[in-house]
Amino acid sequence: MVERRAIVRGKCHDVDCATRSDGSAPGGDFLDALKNSRWESGEHRDEQVDDYSWFLNAIRHWANTGEPVYSSAVNALEDGIWEFRHGDKRLTFYDTDGRGGCTPKMLIRDHADAEVPDSSHWQIPYFDPLIRIGHAFTKRTQKTPAADLAAAADVRTEDLDHDK
Repeated sequence: MVERRAIVRGKCHDVDCATRSDGSAPGGDFLDALKNSRWESGEHRDEQVDDYSWFLNAIRHWANTGEPVYSSAVNALEDGIWEFRHGDKRLTFYDTDGRGGCTPKMLIRDHADAEVPDSSHWQIPYFDPLIRIGHAFTKRTQKTPAADLAAAADVRTEDLDHDK
């Protein structure tokens, strides 16, 4: 079993960095780059440090409540991969059983299917207790680029392979 970088231990979820087959942790690298103003986005130092704080707060909130800090702070991508979103920055995440399994959690589109119908976030399903952050990218187009969707899926596959 590979040792993963822990981000937060919450009341609802434990959030760790996904680990690629080469041992890298793209989500952790993203957070480190923001903290040190090294993310390649052309922003000034203060903006990146503020983004770092925003992502940590959003992850902590999710870990403790199972909900986003506000509705548009998370978005479902495809096949159970979701993203934390702030400005033009994206950080993907997914849930796992910790044994190499992942049952993709999809956006709930019909209120009748909601697991928590009284919540203002009724479209978000329950996630397993283990959350992994994965691929990070800067989104500059309306639609998520296919290369970033593929990279997020690859990170998840490689990470889950470590748990088997």
